[in-house]
Amino acid sequence: MSTILDRFQGRPSTIIGLSAIAAAAVAIAGCGATTTGAAISIPASSGGATATPSASPAKTSGVLGDTLVMEDTGDDIAHVTLLKVFDPPTGVDPDNTPPDGTRWVGFEGTIVIDGSRSGEDSTAVEVIGSDGQTYGADTGYRLSTFDGCTASSIDVAPGQTQTFCAGVGLPPGVTVAKIGYSTEGVDSNAPAVLFWTVADSAVSTPTATPDMTTPTPSPSASPTPTASPTPTPTPTTP
Repeated sequence: MSTILDRFQGRPSTIIGLSAIAAAAVAIAGCGATTTGAAISIPASSGGATATPSASPAKTSGVLGDTLVMEDTGDDIAHVTLLKVFDPPTGVDPDNTPPDGTRWVGFEGTIVIDGSRSGEDSTAVEVIGSDGQTYGADTGYRLSTFDGCTASSIDVAPGQTQTFCAGVGLPPGVTVAKIGYSTEGVDSNAPAVLFWTVADSAVSTPTATPDMTTPTPSPSASPTPTASPTPTPTPTTP
């Protein structure tokens, strides 16, 4: 007897497995159930999950007049629009000269901030010129006042439009090909994030205004010819 028990004590899992199979067989036989080879299908839920579309990426490049979007350091969203290019701008203070060997080019733009940093972001721009070089705002040379652009006060409420005016010095013969901007400024520490391509036809050029202070001389009238006097006959002596 001990020998038989010793055989089964070494295989407890086998005994449990056989007992489970036997119990299942008895249950099936008792219920008169039969098995088939058909697969069991589970109906899908009518309210199945659908993929949520991802938000479209912010627009960071366009043409002059487009509104581009970026996030500033305060996690606020800035909507920036470059409206006009003035080449050259008029009404500039003659004492406000551009960097040596350059001419001023003016820019008008707007910023709308969705957040508390309204009026606090940079209003400087950089220019990629027609020569492929990048020209930026120099801390020693700044242009913010010229004809055709009136800057807003920096005291701007969130959601309101702030207008800004900026200037960049370009060498002779170089025109604006692209404008770059960042809410943090445009320099080596904060590269431009938003870019507008500029067509030559989009640049505003000043129209010469005639000088009305110098009178235009009127042509003098030709003198009216005077009839020659009729000579008086000299009497003859008989």
